[in-house]
Amino acid sequence: MVTEILSFYTPYTDVGRMKKALTRVLQDEITALEQTAQGFHVKLRGDEYLEIPYVTMDMDPKMFQMQIQKLYVSSAKLPCHDPFIKQNLLYQIALFRAAYVLTFNYEPNKRNEKILPLMEIADVMDALIFWETGDISDSYGDIILNKQGKCEITVFNPVDGFDITNKALGLSEQQMKRIHHSLSVLRYKGIYAPTNIAPPFDEEMYVYQDKAEIAKRAIACMLLGMYTNYLLTHQGNSLLAYENIENMIRLYQASPYFTIKEIEYLNDRMPKQEDVAMYRGYCECAYTLLWAIGITKTLYFPSAICDNGMVVKSILAYDSTERLIKHARLRDKSELLDALDLVQRYAWACQDAGKLGFLMPAGLLYDVVQMRYRTLNWMVSKQDTNWDDVKPVIKSLRLKGKF
Repeated sequence: MVTEILSFYTPYTDVGRMKKALTRVLQDEITALEQTAQGFHVKLRGDEYLEIPYVTMDMDPKMFQMQIQKLYVSSAKLPCHDPFIKQNLLYQIALFRAAYVLTFNYEPNKRNEKILPLMEIADVMDALIFWETGDISDSYGDIILNKQGKCEITVFNPVDGFDITNKALGLSEQQMKRIHHSLSVLRYKGIYAPTNIAPPFDEEMYVYQDKAEIAKRAIACMLLGMYTNYLLTHQGNSLLAYENIENMIRLYQASPYFTIKEIEYLNDRMPKQEDVAMYRGYCECAYTLLWAIGITKTLYFPSAICDNGMVVKSILAYDSTERLIKHARLRDKSELLDALDLVQRYAWACQDAGKLGFLMPAGLLYDVVQMRYRTLNWMVSKQDTNWDDVKPVIKSLRLKGKF
């Protein structure tokens, strides 16, 4: 007779979930099931017993947190050929809210017969299995990580246990559909972000920028991006940089399209480095704006910077603002909300990875994500939230000449 111990760690604190899992999976084997404050005592056919002590975050928060911290530290020290798998494993460990220890006996030739139902229970619990050998596996037995750094999976997605179908949260069917779509994209890419990030609310949020406003903002962002690139090319010479965009500003009569802060930046003979760093990425904003009005077809995965030349050509294909507006087709509100919901999850993932010292998940570029989020949030908002807190179209503003 062999005795083996498995540890199940799950993101759910509800021990009733484990009771249901035991009853469902072992229904033909259980003759008696007793639950105490410390665990389950399960009697099976043939006078076999299954002892399952447990501890949850609710029972003893301090002790459980110390246990998870030790688990996190020891797992963080393990080698791994895929850093993204390891990062998501560490996320999962931090999300654990309950642990169950299963001790079972079996004849050597009957191990699979005994252990497969237990792995099925782990699957119902969205649990990871910590084996006595030091292996960490999913509920199918595939190794996520072991002491030698071995990994048998290509993608691992943490489960956080949040109930996003809870009607008490006030989620409509459209909002739930939006969340599930975003989460399916994140799972495919192996990116973790909490499922309970609030989605854009269809009833409260609205697109208050029309296609004309968006087209003008796209032109302004393109010009700011070009100006900054020329500024870097000319070693900070703002006069030469401005000369390169002056004719385009006149062509599109774009002076009124800039915000006060942008006007100040363009008029600054010695712009601050932080401003240069920010405006350098403004072609990303222009790209997102052009996508919103149908000029560009695809909002690509933000793991690379956009083709600045393509953005410029897309706008220059129309020799006036009026022609650009005429050819613009504002995307459906639902499509913009889908994009906003997804990008705010990308933004959370990037920000948290940076805070924890992790690599950017799936190769996301945080600067690109930030620019896209800022742009979409400007177009879609609960209230009249303006770019740089100033309405972009201010007809009284004009650029000063460079002297």
